[in-house]
Amino acid sequence: MRKHHLTLALLLVMTALALAACGGSDKPSQPPPTNTVPNNISTSTYQTLDVQTAYTRFEQTSGAILVDVRTPEEWAATGIVPGARLISLDQFEQRASAELPKESPIFVICNSGNRSRVASETLVRLGYPQVFNIDGGMQAWLRANLPVEAYKP
Repeated sequence: MRKHHLTLALLLVMTALALAACGGSDKPSQPPPTNTVPNNISTSTYQTLDVQTAYTRFEQTSGAILVDVRTPEEWAATGIVPGARLISLDQFEQRASAELPKESPIFVICNSGNRSRVASETLVRLGYPQVFNIDGGMQAWLRANLPVEAYKP
């Protein structure tokens, strides 16, 4: 019986030590102060929207800009969204800051959604606070029968 009490006592001591080592506080940990994020790292992100939602928001948002990051050959083949700014992805990072005002909501489209995601990430890194990636790109735009006009170089 004495051995059983010793084993039980040892088990209780080990449990108490394990609990003490885990921190023992029921309070949730506090997030680090926001001033610990370096100034050159953006904490904003972009939002991905389906084409119908993107079209509706673009039409209803004053000052919104839609940027098409496809190539001129793609613009010629399928047409463009009326009023779109045309900046192919290979020129995007060099031209974005000079041509796209940071205070404007920016909607980004490509052919299928991959290049527009890259461009959206670039805009966020450059400090643009309102960036919207159009999911499915021009292929989804065309399937939804949304407005398109011919590309004129």
